[in-house]
Amino acid sequence: MKYKFLIYFLLISFFAKAQDGLNLVALGNQSMNSGNYREAQEYYQAALAKDQFNWNIYTMLAYSIHKQKRFKEADSLYRISLSNDSSNSKTYWYKAMNHIALKQDSIAIVLYKKFIKIEKLRGGSVTHAYRSIGQSYERLLRREGLLAWQIDDMIYHYEQIEILDPSGVEVPLIRNFIELVNSKRPANQVGKWKMEP
Repeated sequence: MKYKFLIYFLLISFFAKAQDGLNLVALGNQSMNSGNYREAQEYYQAALAKDQFNWNIYTMLAYSIHKQKRFKEADSLYRISLSNDSSNSKTYWYKAMNHIALKQDSIAIVLYKKFIKIEKLRGGSVTHAYRSIGQSYERLLRREGLLAWQIDDMIYHYEQIEILDPSGVEVPLIRNFIELVNSKRPANQVGKWKMEP
């Protein structure tokens, strides 16, 4: 009887701790939605103190820090989260956004592709990720130029938007951009080609 009581007590303590952590995450989410990113960070840190192996909380903490424009600090937290749970598509998404803020579009492209791979398996929406990959390539094309295979990859990802949403508002703009790229890029491209404005 003594052991049953002890096990019962331990279970109650465990669930109470977990519930406290969930409440703190919910408060952190409320603060994020209100634009109080510093306050959200404090809630997420308190939640992590109660549940230090919850990699989703690491992701949300990193995002609250990202929103405070502390991108390198956020990136180190994203790395911790992904090294412990590489199946969380949300972490790849936020980490990609962080690399865009750091003007590291080529890394963002790799991360968005990992996001797509996971979400496709789950049946999730990937249209915005295709757009983000296209836009990342486009920035690189205008800033430093792209190799021929990168241009083809950019076009492929942009074309996926029309396949997924043929009546999308941006589809005509994407078509026009692809036509412009195809008309201006060198026929026998060697090395990088930079698209001038």
